[in-house]
Amino acid sequence: MTDIPWIRPELAKPSPYRWQEGVPDDTVARFDMNTLPRDPAWWPPIAQRIALASVASYPEADYAPLKRAIAGYVGVDPSRIVPTAGGDETILLCAWLALGRGDRAVVARPTYQLHATSVLMTGAELDLVSPLPGPTLRLDLAAMVEKADGARLVWLCSPNNPTGEEIPADVIAAICERCTGLVCVDQAYLELSGVDHLPLLDQYPNLVLIRTFSKGWGLGALRVGYAITSELVAGSLDALRPPGSLSTGSALGAELACAHAEAMRADAAAYRAERERLAAGFRTLGLELVGEAGNFVCARTPWPGAELFARLAARGLVVRTFGHEPLLADAFRACVATPAQDDLLLAALAELLGRPTPRPADPDTSPGTFGRAATTRRTTGETSVAVRLNLDGRGIVSVATGVGFLDHMLTALAHHALLDLDLRCDGDTHVDPHHTVEDCGIALGRAIDQALGDRAGIQRFGDAAAPLDEALGRAVVDFSGRGSSVVGIAFRGNQIGELPTSLIPHLIDGIAVNARATIHVDATGSDDHHVAEAAFKALARALRQAWSPDLRRGGMIASTKGVL
Repeated sequence: MTDIPWIRPELAKPSPYRWQEGVPDDTVARFDMNTLPRDPAWWPPIAQRIALASVASYPEADYAPLKRAIAGYVGVDPSRIVPTAGGDETILLCAWLALGRGDRAVVARPTYQLHATSVLMTGAELDLVSPLPGPTLRLDLAAMVEKADGARLVWLCSPNNPTGEEIPADVIAAICERCTGLVCVDQAYLELSGVDHLPLLDQYPNLVLIRTFSKGWGLGALRVGYAITSELVAGSLDALRPPGSLSTGSALGAELACAHAEAMRADAAAYRAERERLAAGFRTLGLELVGEAGNFVCARTPWPGAELFARLAARGLVVRTFGHEPLLADAFRACVATPAQDDLLLAALAELLGRPTPRPADPDTSPGTFGRAATTRRTTGETSVAVRLNLDGRGIVSVATGVGFLDHMLTALAHHALLDLDLRCDGDTHVDPHHTVEDCGIALGRAIDQALGDRAGIQRFGDAAAPLDEALGRAVVDFSGRGSSVVGIAFRGNQIGELPTSLIPHLIDGIAVNARATIHVDATGSDDHHVAEAAFKALARALRQAWSPDLRRGGMIASTKGVL
């Protein structure tokens, strides 16, 4: 339907904001959300506090504790802070406050889609400013300054999404001087990159800075944003906000997060470094960069966006394309994920482009931010094994050993342990699988040991049971620092596929000894395939429990000796 007679014409055919559409159910990694890939390490205790808060009542309407916390973090008086349900509510409130029918608002292209949509919602005139000529889509800032004369609202985004361009302070000042209404600068990515324009607020009472806890803070699910502006404008925005639009849990979470600003800044530095690595990988592959800022990189490819999306989605990788913006028809945006996920994206693009894969990430890079990761390699006259893993992953698995049932068991182990695992083995399987199984167990165990470090703060112990139809597996794990195993798996036959069943206890022992863990595994059943799989699923869940952080223990080692 092209016309809907019951609603305003300018809203009858909007281009709605969505994250990437058509995402397959079996996605491996998402690069389209513009959020961080991992919860902050300091988040779990805050989540526990939120869980104890009452859900029976509305939140306090003034959000005074949150205002004070944000004001302390930013360094302004609380009267200049307006908390909102995400930065998006701030955007809508600013448009509603500044605009009516007959007014004009200025928005640059390309930029965040909601800026233009917020103008259409008010019935005001939308004055779009096209970019300067050229493939990098630099904003026409001179035209923005000129068009600010007589405008009731000027939208700026710094750094701009998705071109990454910074808006200089002198341009913002010139626009504030010419605009007869509000000048709103969306600084959603400020913690990740960008120039802080807070000093301009004292000079220009019509300036509104919009920020969020969704990006650099890594709290996108809370949907907490805020405005920083003059006390006069803040009071008007506060009065316009729907009562209780920000939930009690979200407000408390953001309030408590402000005490972790230093840890957030350290994480932001790690994400910036990873973004630079991702951008360098794109350049190595010959891609033309449109922009790089915050936690994202935007680049052009030889294919239309829809075609690139389909090719990558078939490989379990989702990027952001721009079907609503013709200026970016051949472009995509990728947000920083974990280094292992970013390497998957670079490898997939290299395959599509027919170019060598860029060098993978160093696993020792910022383990506190990206999780406990490790890389090991074992090369003998019989095998060559390479292992990359992250204990704090999401079960992203790629295993190739040349032994099908071994691949199947290691994949099940990583998937159910939520272990990101890339394991490759080139072994003498023409002889038999023995050396391959043995060396895969050794390399995997060493990688786990390396990723655990001094083992401070982990649960240490884990136990689990897992059924598979008639079979039942049980496993108990202790990251004791002493490697040993006791395996009692009751197989009926001597072979599963090309793998001798006698090698399965050998594999578990190799993992245990080299991970310096005590592992007990037993399993029974009438189908050997089921028996083995139940055993590995139980082992996976026990491992995951044992290496998980113990929130009550903090950074202490779970041993009366003080060491493992």
